[in-house]
Amino acid sequence: MKHPSVFSLGLKKVLAGQRFVHRNVDAGDRVCLVGFNRLFLILNFSFLIFNSASAQNPLVKMWDKRFGGTDHDALQCIEQTNDGGFILGGNSSSNAGGDKTQGTWGNGDIWLVKLDSLGNKEWDKNFGGTNGDRIYSLQQTSDGGYILGGWSGSGISGDKTQDTVGGTDFWIIKIDSLGNKLWDKDFGGTKEDLLYCVRQTNDGGYLLGGWSTSMISGDKTQNTWGGWDYWLVKTDSIGNKQWDKDLGGFSTDELFTFYQTADEGYILAGTSHSGISGDKSQNLKGGYDYWIVKIDSVGNKQWDKDFGGPDNEWLNSVQVLANGEFLFGGTSYSNIGGNKTQNNWGVKDFWLIKTDSQGNLQWDKDLGGSEGEEISRIFQTNDGGSLLSGDSYSQISGDKTENNLGQEQTWIIKIDSAGAKVWDKTIFTLGHDEYGLAIQLRDGCYLAGNQTYDDIGGYKTQASWGGYDYWIVKLCELPTLNISTQGSIFCTGTCTDFLNLSLNATSYQWSFPFATPDTSTATNPTNICYANPGSYDVQLIATNANGSDTLLLTNYITVYPQPQPQSITQSGDTLFAIAGAGFYQWYFNAAIISGATDYFYVAQASGDYNVVATDANGCEVEAAIFNVIANTLLTVDRGLWTIFPNPVDDKFTIHNAGFTMGTAVEISIYNVIGEMVLAVSPHAIGEGSGGEADVSKLTPGLYYIELTADNKILRSKFVKQ
Repeated sequence: MKHPSVFSLGLKKVLAGQRFVHRNVDAGDRVCLVGFNRLFLILNFSFLIFNSASAQNPLVKMWDKRFGGTDHDALQCIEQTNDGGFILGGNSSSNAGGDKTQGTWGNGDIWLVKLDSLGNKEWDKNFGGTNGDRIYSLQQTSDGGYILGGWSGSGISGDKTQDTVGGTDFWIIKIDSLGNKLWDKDFGGTKEDLLYCVRQTNDGGYLLGGWSTSMISGDKTQNTWGGWDYWLVKTDSIGNKQWDKDLGGFSTDELFTFYQTADEGYILAGTSHSGISGDKSQNLKGGYDYWIVKIDSVGNKQWDKDFGGPDNEWLNSVQVLANGEFLFGGTSYSNIGGNKTQNNWGVKDFWLIKTDSQGNLQWDKDLGGSEGEEISRIFQTNDGGSLLSGDSYSQISGDKTENNLGQEQTWIIKIDSAGAKVWDKTIFTLGHDEYGLAIQLRDGCYLAGNQTYDDIGGYKTQASWGGYDYWIVKLCELPTLNISTQGSIFCTGTCTDFLNLSLNATSYQWSFPFATPDTSTATNPTNICYANPGSYDVQLIATNANGSDTLLLTNYITVYPQPQPQSITQSGDTLFAIAGAGFYQWYFNAAIISGATDYFYVAQASGDYNVVATDANGCEVEAAIFNVIANTLLTVDRGLWTIFPNPVDDKFTIHNAGFTMGTAVEISIYNVIGEMVLAVSPHAIGEGSGGEADVSKLTPGLYYIELTADNKILRSKFVKQ
């Protein structure tokens, strides 16, 4: 599916050591940069602070696959394998049939499916005993095989070689790369023990983590503090127990996941209903909170932290970042309060917290729609961001940009390293999906999966075998394109360089109609020149291995005509440019003359002069005059003399002109393009005055006034209203 493209375009102003005039750009404003011959247009495939269209998600489906038997098959784990394929793990009630080659031993078994890189099944395996057995954790191990972790209610039977100690126990299974069982181990106390995470440790052994209600008994060497506690079991490389630890408070504490840290310790992530008690050093913020515990390599607690809002939070995922900091993800029912700085969009949202290596909060983010969202997993991406996956009941609202096709759908979100959303994607099926998962693959694409009973529809191309099936879909990013409403406007003769910041593209085809050159395959085209005024399109086709996307910016480039040529003439001590431009700036020997912004300038010294005239479009033209000899016979003075009133209605009077009493003064008035529009005959004036003039017949606007007498000229401006 190809999604509509949008494209962000901003403007980078680069000064090439020349004089320039510009104005500030407000949102939605248009900009003109002039007076230099190189303008850099930044084609920025990201979000801008200008008026930018909302970014659409950039994912396109490559393929999808369904795996199941004739009963319920519930996907719990997705991992990419060392050979570029995938392994799927979950729980199955199906006997042989469909994609399943083995029947169950009892009331639900563990079912694995190994796939190649295109999603084709290579083998499947069923593991269980005569009672109920579940998998919640799966990891490829250093020998190319796999460690499976979950819980079991079975005694010795089927694939299980050890009896349970209590009602349910931790159960781990080690298999080789082809799915053949090497060994299995059962750990528990006399009550309920539920394993949710197993990982190979740096010493080649394994750490198992979950919840326990057992007191000292069986494999458990410590009592619980309350109802459920975190329980950890450390084994060697062949599953022999080395130590175990119970961590909790006086109420319910449920461990879902953990990671080994650089100091050989572990960061534990779960949910707590306990106040300060037992191993818990901080009070609750609400009903259930995130509870994070840092332990050393032998299970001793180093610190713990509680994070939450005024309602309930359920933490089930953690990532250890490259700098030793942590990102935690779960589901929140809370509005602002406690550690939560944003309200929910709906009943429940994804909630992320970022901490430093000591568990101190750096930021938190709420992401959701108007109904309800539950997070299943966070996964670090190749660019330092993260991929969030879970389930959503929401239509377009809040952070969600696509409507569900069915009821509950898998929802994935890409965020950057600061927690800002990059894009989001709804995985479409016709019905109800559970436990949405997503990972980034080594080729930069993404694999999303869930458990679904839906038939063909949306992204799903195969019907269900029966009940829930495993379903996966591979999605890849097309080049990412956004668009800003800010235009690109400059003057005839300007050449431009395009700086391309597009994402996920490997080749480019540019088109610049009526420019020289008019095409380019460069990543960053340079020296694209426009010789004639007009409005011109820019087109970019960006391509990668997954396809291409096209951006057409209609009338994006606006080129204004070159202003009329300028010239400078000298009359006595005064230099005159051609009147009528919007703005003037004079220079003496290449240095700017402060305040010299009229179309005329009195030459105070001998040397070279030039003027830059700017028209209404902001385009500039320059003229120069060399070897000026300053003439002191006439003096143009703008001194302290005034016109009153100013603005003028009908008549004005000149004050403080400084002429001798009885001097005949000639008054001349010019419009802004230098045409004389009124001349007042010379007449004698009073001491210090310059006379008066009737301007009632002039149209409203700006005018220049010139007084001539006593071998000097006085010039100024006034406004006729």
